[in-house]
Amino acid sequence: MSFLGLFNYEKAGKGIAKDAPKKKPFFAFLDLYFRKFWKLLELNFITFLFCLPIVTIGPAIAGMTRVLRNYTIEKGTFLFHEFWRGFKENLKQSIPVGLLDILLVLSISTAVQVYPSMAENSENLGILFYALCAISISFAFTLVMMNFYIYPMIVATDLSLKNIIKNSFFLVCIQLKKNIITLLIVILTVFLLGIGIYLNIATVLLIPLWAISFIGFVVVFNSYPIIQKYVIDPYYEEKGENNPEYNYTGTTDNSVSIFTDKGGNETPIEPKSKKGKTIS
Repeated sequence: MSFLGLFNYEKAGKGIAKDAPKKKPFFAFLDLYFRKFWKLLELNFITFLFCLPIVTIGPAIAGMTRVLRNYTIEKGTFLFHEFWRGFKENLKQSIPVGLLDILLVLSISTAVQVYPSMAENSENLGILFYALCAISISFAFTLVMMNFYIYPMIVATDLSLKNIIKNSFFLVCIQLKKNIITLLIVILTVFLLGIGIYLNIATVLLIPLWAISFIGFVVVFNSYPIIQKYVIDPYYEEKGENNPEYNYTGTTDNSVSIFTDKGGNETPIEPKSKKGKTIS
């Protein structure tokens, strides 16, 4: 049966071949982001509401990260159920991390304002104060990049917070180039959002409606494969097992397949003639 004579839904489609080439990261990101776009807006609003009590900012980010991690590995997800699991099951670790993040923002904001002012008012120690400001900014950027890994490891592993922080620092160093790219995207997003708010106060609505989940999605999409490679995969290799997360993305071993995927090779199905009344 066709719709307005334009499409025949009784013919077999090409399907997706199992050995089809993978999309490049940028296009894979766009494809996944726009497929989940409306869910991400919903997730953004939920996360914003749960962040309103300052003490719950960490758990709220953990809940959001759990959902985003599932989206990244293409795991079926009931949004609020997974968010709530990520929120309540990681309170012990995410609350102190969230409070430390708030302290970091306040400290760096103060340093950026105070050190340049002190440098201008000091003839002999001006260079020293500028150096301290640069060190503070570098330290802040390092901690921000560590956050790219801290929350995903909180929701995906059983590691202690001490080991999570240590692993996060190593992963920042190991994948510095990719982390800097992620950091630049985050900074650019925040900068454009700030400019938008300055020009039109109504732009502030993008924070509860879009910005939080977009930044979170960029971070998790870029950082979680690195966590899989350097943290999760070695754990399963030590046990002699395969990382089950790859089952969600369809990355399986063809040698153990029971059935052979013939996607794209089907013989088109010819419509069968029917007697009687046809409903169109």
